[in-house]
Amino acid sequence: MTPSSSGSGAAHRSGDADVRPITRMTDQMLAVLSVLLASDCDKGQYGQAIAAATALRTGTVYPILVRFERAGWVLSQWENRDDPSEPRDSGAPRKYYKLTSEGRERARAAVNARMEALAKAGLSFPPALPPRSVFGQ
Repeated sequence: MTPSSSGSGAAHRSGDADVRPITRMTDQMLAVLSVLLASDCDKGQYGQAIAAATALRTGTVYPILVRFERAGWVLSQWENRDDPSEPRDSGAPRKYYKLTSEGRERARAAVNARMEALAKAGLSFPPALPPRSVFGQ
C-alpha cells in the first residue's frame, strides 16, 4: 500500500506534518494492536471486526485507529467496490486497517512490554476489558 489521501481503495496515512507520536499506551490500545498483529489478511481488518474481536465499542476503536494512523503505525484503505474480486455486501463500504512495518515493530514491542510487566505482577495478558456496557445494555 502506498500512502494517499484520496480515491476509492487507496491507502491513506496522515501526512508527515500530521504525525503525532504515541505517548501513552492504554489497555484498549493494546487490544486493538493485538488484533492487528494477529491479522493474517493482506488487506487488514475493518473497524467493526476489530471492535468485535476486542469487545470494545466502535466509539473507542475508531479514535484509537486514527491515533495509530497519525503516528504512522497504521495505514487505512477503503474497500474497492469496483473491483470484481472484492466480496460484495449491501452495507456501507468498509475501511480496512493494516499495520505498517514500523507499526508492526512498535506494536510487538508495546505488547511484549505489557506482557512482561503483567507477568512480573503475576497477572496475565490480555488484561480484562470492561463489559460491553456498564449499564447492562
